[in-house]
Amino acid sequence: MTAHMDYYQAVASQPAKLAASAAAVTSALAGLDLSPWRTGVLAVASMGAGAHAGHALVHRLARAGRRAVNIDASDLISLGAGADIADSYVFISEGGRSRETVEAAALVPPGARLGITNAPSAPISGVVDALVGLEHGEDSRVYTVGYTATLQAFGLLATAIDGQDAADQWASLPELVQVTLDELADAAAHVAPVLSKARSIDFVGSGSSRASVTEAALLFRESTRISTASYETYQYLHGPMECLTSEHACVLLGEDREVALARYLARAGVTTVLITSESVEQEEGLSVLPIRRAPDPSRGILQILPAQLIAGELARLRGLGIDGFLYHQDDTKIDQLRPATAG
Repeated sequence: MTAHMDYYQAVASQPAKLAASAAAVTSALAGLDLSPWRTGVLAVASMGAGAHAGHALVHRLARAGRRAVNIDASDLISLGAGADIADSYVFISEGGRSRETVEAAALVPPGARLGITNAPSAPISGVVDALVGLEHGEDSRVYTVGYTATLQAFGLLATAIDGQDAADQWASLPELVQVTLDELADAAAHVAPVLSKARSIDFVGSGSSRASVTEAALLFRESTRISTASYETYQYLHGPMECLTSEHACVLLGEDREVALARYLARAGVTTVLITSESVEQEEGLSVLPIRRAPDPSRGILQILPAQLIAGELARLRGLGIDGFLYHQDDTKIDQLRPATAG
């Protein structure tokens, strides 16, 4: 079972942990025969943070011409035994014990089931045909390291599968992560009190940013206990934004339509935060947190860092320790495979 560390320590530890994880994942991929995952439709299945990260892998593969789909593991379970929506699968469970992910992997046909986990000896190892260990070590209870390490693993996996160089500079990523954390620490501390006044926060982005948008919304719900929602940018324009008032806030991630929308919302009196690699001036009601330019999916790693920093500052303001959860369900994690499931 994966040990846990303090949230703030986990956020700060990401440069070193990403470097260690990249070396482990690269080595693991080099030792696998990946031919079953190189053709046909590939499905990415997980729950929670892993499912959010799946948007980035699908986007990266699809842009290179590969047919891929991101699906909740629970949806695979609902299809029943013999579910066969793809030719190959990638199952992600950071702790290796997610019940839905493990049971979904057991239901699909064997032969092309790749597992990605930080706990290679956990139950997920018994229901996949090949396994890649993240090996990033301890994580916070509200995932930080696990999420960014998964995005990095997806980038490495995508290149290993299709041979396409997406221009990600994995060797220099830890340094870029460190620079981003250092540069945005003060800005996050400034933004947190502004967002603390909001009744709810919407997170909005498009393309590969969908991964960061959905993960940031979950991160804020878990760490600050503020009500959040996540939307694809253009879907957001078709109705969901109608409930916005001066009591709400919106965090946008992106460079194109997101910049224009951020300015529009701020001028309409909605507290707005923009995380972007574009050069955008601050203005009344609009806080801008700049990140460096980077290709997908390393860009997604940089995008989530300011969200992690702001969430930590917000939690401090609200007197929360980010050290556990209020509500516990007894059927989301498993310690061993059940015969009925694995058979």
